[in-house]
Amino acid sequence: MSIRSNTLPMGRDLAPELQDILRRNGMQGHIIRQGDGFALAVQGHDSPLLTYPINQQQMRAMVDWGTNSANKKAYNTFAAILSNDFYLPRSFVHARNANGRVAMGLHGYRIGVGEYGRLPWDRRGLHPMMDPYHGRFLGWTPRQQEGWHMRRVGGALFMQGAPMVPDRPDGRMKPGELQNGAYGFYYKGQQTQVQQPSQDVLADLQTVIKPVEVKPRPVEPAKPYNELITSKVYFTNEKFRECLDSHGIIIDPEKKTLTIQSTGAKQDFVYDLTDEELKKLNSNSIKEVPVQARLDIINGVIGNDFSDKVTMDMLNSKEHIAIVLKPEVAAELDQRQSILLEQANVQGVQQPLDPSLSVQRELEDRAVAHVDGQSLYEMNEGKGWFREGKHGREVMVDDIKVEPVRNEQGEQQKDTKGNALYRMTAVINGESISHEINQKQYDKFMAIDDYHRMKLFSHIFKEVDMKNIPGEHTGIGAKIGGALLAGLTVMGELGRMNHSGPSVFMEHHHDHDPRPHIYFKPGVDSPQDIASRAFDAGVNAGMHGVGLGR
Repeated sequence: MSIRSNTLPMGRDLAPELQDILRRNGMQGHIIRQGDGFALAVQGHDSPLLTYPINQQQMRAMVDWGTNSANKKAYNTFAAILSNDFYLPRSFVHARNANGRVAMGLHGYRIGVGEYGRLPWDRRGLHPMMDPYHGRFLGWTPRQQEGWHMRRVGGALFMQGAPMVPDRPDGRMKPGELQNGAYGFYYKGQQTQVQQPSQDVLADLQTVIKPVEVKPRPVEPAKPYNELITSKVYFTNEKFRECLDSHGIIIDPEKKTLTIQSTGAKQDFVYDLTDEELKKLNSNSIKEVPVQARLDIINGVIGNDFSDKVTMDMLNSKEHIAIVLKPEVAAELDQRQSILLEQANVQGVQQPLDPSLSVQRELEDRAVAHVDGQSLYEMNEGKGWFREGKHGREVMVDDIKVEPVRNEQGEQQKDTKGNALYRMTAVINGESISHEINQKQYDKFMAIDDYHRMKLFSHIFKEVDMKNIPGEHTGIGAKIGGALLAGLTVMGELGRMNHSGPSVFMEHHHDHDPRPHIYFKPGVDSPQDIASRAFDAGVNAGMHGVGLGR
């Protein structure tokens, strides 16, 4: 077949050469149409019909053939799709040589005459012949060559015999030979489906993964070695371990770990021990493994982190070991700790190194309740805070709070009749105003939601009232129409020759604030916004000699 190019048409099924290789390995496959896409349908000699969805890239790879790279890519793509359900040939070379003219080791290995002590045999006399020319030899053989065909399944070989053997006695393979039994597709069987957990497994994570146990550091004075073991005759591994544990050197035979708790380092260091190291450290014979040899093992394990070594003088004292870390190791640990502290601060968790500088959070007083007055505009867009009266101007209400009235000692005050006193405080236009309330009003404020809390506040406070925003009943279409009319009026004024500025009329209220107030619905463009954009458009049109005035 000629080398495929982009100008040549491409088939919609597996390449014929690939299908031939698959059939010789007990497999047949085809590309079929499945909805808007494609699927790979396969059936092995010991498997049911299986289908696999494939993408456009996989299909183009499996239908191509003609070059060494294209052939290998087509086979490898096919094998990768089936890898979870089938035992695959070892490689493309093994699959291509299955049932070929020369199966070099594919069905076992031949031991020739003169190899491993094998002599030729006379078929008639059944005795070995020393003449090598009368023996049989391996030459070019036709298809279905003689010998016992073998297959490696699960590491086991089948149909053994001589001179065809599954493996040569020394495991040697001649140049050009393939691995025995490394061909064919074999079905693994029905794969068990992994059941999805019915509940969240992370909820019981601590029962699955045990937390890391941090061993407490010793606080009592250490036990000197020369007091526990007065003579070599009385040496035991238990006493030696007791001495090490009291000094901050812990050996765990079950976990095969070595823990160093040095007063010269803030952290505990845990090291893994090999079987040989653990055997020597736990030896009960001081003659086979002297104490100095045990210390050499410990110092060799911790030598990459600590600059000091554990000595007999340290073990003979009542002080805990105080070996110091290497400067580069200490700097790395400090850097990691600073990164962790920065991450904790970002998450809002402050953990200062100095406990005296820590900030303690005050406990929340559950007898005090708050509500933000500005949230009214989010809860009800048609409502707002205004002064009492028919045309009262809009005011700003921030925090609204109720609390019991307490004295300097923190005790709740009562009136002459013995009733508890309560207070409602609100911030209006930046000024804090308070009114006394009864227990019934206090209990109601604590029980209702935020919107009704603000309605109760409006009923108690005479300084402010919750009203409908003026013009909120007017339709949005009328607002936009009026704004557009105002914009056209502005552009008409700009279109005149004298280019005089437009007249903008705004309503003023001179009660206390002489500034103009224009009311509009939040989230909708106000008339002044639309008029401002129309003004800019009119100025631009007048500068370029276009627009309504030309």
